[in-house]
This record gives sequence, structure tokens and C-alpha cells, in this order.
Amino acid sequence: MRLAAAIAATILALAPAAFAQDLKVTVQGRDSIVLTPADLAALPRARATMVEGGKSAVYEGALLNAALVQAGVVHGDRLMGRYLNQVVLVKAADGYVSILSLAETDPFYRTNPVVIADRKNGAPLDAREGPYRVVVDGDLKPSRSARQVTTIEVKPAF
Repeated sequence: MRLAAAIAATILALAPAAFAQDLKVTVQGRDSIVLTPADLAALPRARATMVEGGKSAVYEGALLNAALVQAGVVHGDRLMGRYLNQVVLVKAADGYVSILSLAETDPFYRTNPVVIADRKNGAPLDAREGPYRVVVDGDLKPSRSARQVTTIEVKPAF
């Protein structure tokens, strides 16, 4: 009986770690970085509202721009000229890819936030959406809000 209790306790202790996932961020011409759940939690956070299937949901998470800055992207008032040619590829576990221009992720160019969400309506994302979902606040359709995000890449569009 003690062995069964010890095994159950070990499984429960490890379960949250199994759902936590690192997020790889790559900027072409620079080294990749890996953001742990703790790293993402430490970044500036915001809320983004999205309507899907006729229902509104409030997502909360790290600002995508803050994660990109950690990886070394040019941002703010320096984001001009040749840097405006860069795109952000948001890659999901199932192969889905969403594309944003780098300027669309920067608060210097955009009022509405783009977040790497880990919470929906105050609760952690479920397995269908998480552990991370990039949510583009202000989009009329959720097409660019990729679920189960694993990698974010920044590179020139052409």
C-alpha cells in the first residue's frame, strides 16, 4: 500500500512539469533562445480578447514583443527600413503556421497586444490550446491565433 501511495505521489508531483513546455525563439542571424515557463511568466504580461465560435474569451500571457526583444530583434523606434521586411512565423505542434509582420508585434506600431497566452478566462489553457497560444488582439477572425505553439521564428520575408 505504501508503494502505491509513493508512486501516486510521484506521478502527481511530476504531472505539472509534464504540461509545462519550453518555447524556442529564433531570430535569423542570431542564436536561438529557449524560454522556460518561468521566463515567460517573468516577461511583461497583457490580456487579449478573441471571439471564436461566437463566444468571447480573454487570454492572458507574456507580450510576444517582449519575448522577441529577449531574442534580440530590433524594436521600438529603431524598427524601420530593412527591419520592416521581417516576418514572425508562429509554429504549432500540429504543423500549423501563422505569420505576422514584425511591426504588428511591436507596441510602437500597434495598440492592441499580441500575447503568448497561457491562460484563458482566468484558468490555464487546456491541452487542446496549450501550453501556449499566440493571440492577436483585435483580429476579427482567430486564424492567426495559433494553438499549441512550440516555436517562434523571425526572418526576412524575402
